Amino acid sequence: MTEQSLLATLSGVRLHIFHPDSQSVRAFCASLTQLGCHAQHSWPPAASLSTDTQLLLVAIDMHQQPLLTPLFISARERDIPIIALADSHNARLFPLLLQLQPNAIAARELNPFALIVQMIGTLKTVRHQQRLRAVQQARQARNERLAQAKSVLMQTFGLDESGAYRLMRREAMNTRSSMEFTAERVITTLQK
Repeated sequence: MTEQSLLATLSGVRLHIFHPDSQSVRAFCASLTQLGCHAQHSWPPAASLSTDTQLLLVAIDMHQQPLLTPLFISARERDIPIIALADSHNARLFPLLLQLQPNAIAARELNPFALIVQMIGTLKTVRHQQRLRAVQQARQARNERLAQAKSVLMQTFGLDESGAYRLMRREAMNTRSSMEFTAERVITTLQK
């Protein structure tokens, strides 16, 4: 992959950075804007997020734990990836990080290049996982419809499961249609 195609991953991404205000955070937000991101910055963390947020970068601070937990729960419920920005020298943060379960962890001191690489990797990984879940859900729905069609055939014609499957397969082959289409026809025609 080229540098441009990797950076294109960030184009149009709406992200929120929860980090104490500093010159480096403001400069990082400006850099992200130049890359085509829509970056928003605030501190302290808030449980409510903009409805179009696609990525969170959150500074992990032990004093903000009561605010961090609901933020992370809310983001997980909405399938928003989170990169925790943590001080790697503070071992007291490890139990909190384990509890919060971010998608990735980066250094709290903002290193723009390293953080951009982490953001690209996290977004690509999360998007890939979302596509896999969608494929698995479609496969599960397909299997449920096939099982329902077999059940209808078994009840209607007194067939066993393998006989119902063979009947559907034969019908699909004879009509040059998919098993899914045949299953839908069985369900809509015979289940009344």
